[in-house]
Amino acid sequence: MNISLFTIINRGEARIEKFDGSLAGTYQAQFFSMIIRILNIQAVVKLGDVIIRTLPNGMDERSLVTDVKFSQQIFPELPSHYRIKFIREDTLKMQQKIQPASFNINNSQVQLGDHNTQNIINAIQDLKNKIDTAAATPEEKAEAKGWLAKALSHPLITSILGGLSGGLVG
Repeated sequence: MNISLFTIINRGEARIEKFDGSLAGTYQAQFFSMIIRILNIQAVVKLGDVIIRTLPNGMDERSLVTDVKFSQQIFPELPSHYRIKFIREDTLKMQQKIQPASFNINNSQVQLGDHNTQNIINAIQDLKNKIDTAAATPEEKAEAKGWLAKALSHPLITSILGGLSGGLVG
């Protein structure tokens, strides 16, 4: 029997955790950076299953199955097997923690920013609009806008709002 060193180095055992949480077998497998090969043709591997490999330190490495293909034996060194593409669960969890910025477009207006800052900016804009429509003289409106602009230009306020408030009163 002709066994390559490459096959021996990457060989180990794998268990398959099914969607319902049940475990199937302990199967001979080969582990590579992009694929896992399950060498038992009786194994049942489906998309969404988790391949579990126990590492030498006793910890389990869990890999979510993203694609499964069955390959017939071509060479004596490579028997029939399941060729499994995967993503490691720890990588998936890290990707889920990274949340992209959200963009909301309503009535052709673009809103950028987190919800808290945007609510403050909307409140300031609403206050400016109420000053503009108030039953007051143009001088009183200008004075009120001046006080608002002065408050918004204070270094503490601009640091809290991240400089977004500067152009709101105008």
